[in-house]
Amino acid sequence: MNFKNLLEMLPAKDFAQVNKKEIIALSSIKVFSTNEIITTIPTEQHTFLKLQIGDAYKNSLMELFGK
Repeated sequence: MNFKNLLEMLPAKDFAQVNKKEIIALSSIKVFSTNEIITTIPTEQHTFLKLQIGDAYKNSLMELFGK
């Protein structure tokens, strides 16, 4: 299954693709900027998981959050 099909199966109001390889539950976003998301997901290093926002996905994410 490809990401496009997976994303279509998930509720659009709850999930978003942030780059070519990652989809995230919007509820797990703690902070985001124009190129990075910090999640509420802890890592083994006692920090929070960070995801890079792909250029192709920036505008749609900004629209989701009204930025």
